[in-house]
Amino acid sequence: MDENKIPDGSGGAAGSAVSRPIDMLIELWWADHFPGSPVAQLTAAWNHAVAAKEELKRRLASFTGGVA
Repeated sequence: MDENKIPDGSGGAAGSAVSRPIDMLIELWWADHFPGSPVAQLTAAWNHAVAAKEELKRRLASFTGGVA
């Protein structure tokens, strides 16, 4: 993956913007590990993982006061 490219939200909510550095880090990690993985082959597993990723972003935003 090109580390200088901001991910397009693959696997995330359509049109989701990456506005915080921690969100960018999570999206880069996601793009490195999940597309093409066994998780990506099962829709229910993929949807569950995407929901968990988005929940992690929300929790980190809450934990850091939205600054991270």
